[in-house]
Amino acid sequence: MNENHGQDQLLSVSIIVPVRNGAKTIGLLLDALLKQDYPEDKTQIIIVDNDSLDHTASIVKKYPVILEQENGKVGSYAARNKGLSVASGEIIAFTDADCIPESGWVRGGVQALSTQNADAAGGRIKFVFSGRKTASACFDSLNNLRNDRFIDRKIGAITANLFVRAVLFRRLGGFQEVMSGGDINWTGKALSAGYSLVYVPEAVVSHPARNLTEMLRKSWFRGTGMLLTLRQGRWWFFRSLFLISRLLIPVPSAMVVKSLTGVNSDPDIKGRRLSIWGISYLNQLASLGGIAYSLCQKISYRCRPAEKKQV
Repeated sequence: MNENHGQDQLLSVSIIVPVRNGAKTIGLLLDALLKQDYPEDKTQIIIVDNDSLDHTASIVKKYPVILEQENGKVGSYAARNKGLSVASGEIIAFTDADCIPESGWVRGGVQALSTQNADAAGGRIKFVFSGRKTASACFDSLNNLRNDRFIDRKIGAITANLFVRAVLFRRLGGFQEVMSGGDINWTGKALSAGYSLVYVPEAVVSHPARNLTEMLRKSWFRGTGMLLTLRQGRWWFFRSLFLISRLLIPVPSAMVVKSLTGVNSDPDIKGRRLSIWGISYLNQLASLGGIAYSLCQKISYRCRPAEKKQV
């Protein structure tokens, strides 16, 4: 469904960033966004404060960017949809408040859409470690935020580093406002509709590796969004059963297994293989817990009286 976009490397870009209680990182992000090697008159930066309880908004107000508020519904996808409602760019770029884009991030993403005649593009998320690598940080870097793997397997891409032609949102609508997985769901829907999604290793953002608690919390939220993604395809019920059975088996993803068993593995990984394996299984169980919670919510909703559903 690609269209002939021509030589449009310098299309206008709207960068949308949702943030909630991000006072510790939002200044670093904004500094990086204002140092992009892309024309200032072609760039619109939209920060959407999602009902922060700290002084995030007061920090954002010091920068020459647009600050929007989404206080009606807590959730990054509700905040991204709020940003989309005011975005004027021909290209929509997404990243997160705890990411640091490299100076060529915007240019790399826009050029990829043009040169590859693509509708959407996911960039590389590079992990940053604070001090000595822990086993959980190693696993996080091996398994999570892997746009390269998601795009190669035609699953979708994540909004930590994503570029989309604005026309797609006008045709497909915004994100479903779930707690997690709305990006994979939306990009998967775009792929199913015939739009193209490419990987752009030149468009890089850095992301801090998470500790065990942060990672398990993210995995649980990711699990709550997995059913939404599966329901888009055929045979979703049987695919869901397969996923649940897969998560119960203590075997990491193929990518993690390859990294753990490879002869050229990172020295930090070699000394923690058993720990990383165990963390992988905890990660799977956390996702399974999220799926179970989502199922219970769906069953509970269907069992409610009709008049209560309408309230």
